Amino acid sequence: MQNCDDNKDGQINRDEFFGFIQQMAPETFNVVRKKLVATLVVAPTVAATTKKATEQVPGFGKLVQRLPKVVYAALLTILTVWFQETNHNSAL
Repeated sequence: MQNCDDNKDGQINRDEFFGFIQQMAPETFNVVRKKLVATLVVAPTVAATTKKATEQVPGFGKLVQRLPKVVYAALLTILTVWFQETNHNSAL
């Protein structure tokens, strides 16, 4: 933000704010895009491929066997989003 303060008065005007947003938008877009790919593509794929292996876990396997693949993938995706949010909040 300080880099965008062209007149170095400690405050940013409309033009300086616009420059700041132009700098931040591509970086923010890339972070959001990576999270969306991980959440909406990778998590369900991993869930579908690991369901069979998870069914063999003692105590947990019986529950996994009863869940349809769609429900299991949705739950794993929700857990992925939750994990991303808790990691994002702890980094602040």
